Amino acid sequence: MPIPGIVNPSGNIHYWDDSPFFPEGIKRSFWISGVASGEIRGKHAHYQESQLLVAIHGQLRVSVENVNGEVSHFSLSYPGEGLFIPPMNWVEVEFSSGAVLLGLADREFDEADYIRDKKDFGSK
Repeated sequence: MPIPGIVNPSGNIHYWDDSPFFPEGIKRSFWISGVASGEIRGKHAHYQESQLLVAIHGQLRVSVENVNGEVSHFSLSYPGEGLFIPPMNWVEVEFSSGAVLLGLADREFDEADYIRDKKDFGSK
């Protein structure tokens, strides 16, 4: 999904305003950096939390599996584009060298919302 912004020769600015995806606003933001090329992060799902993932720098290869076992693959490499991840989707993110992931979420951190063991995915 495109992220609103202004692109011009002096630099680019992208921003997040109210959205139908996060009607109550962003409750948490996080960024992941310093991940070795080819390493995979994520490896979890959320019961209730939705997220928007953005590649601030480098390339991210994102694998998303729904509760029916259907897998989709996405490539993020431009900060003006994000990938919306609704609840109950197992996510794995492969990082390129120097990649930085920005995550925006509609909920505050809650360990009970995480599904960290894939064998438990979709069971609740």
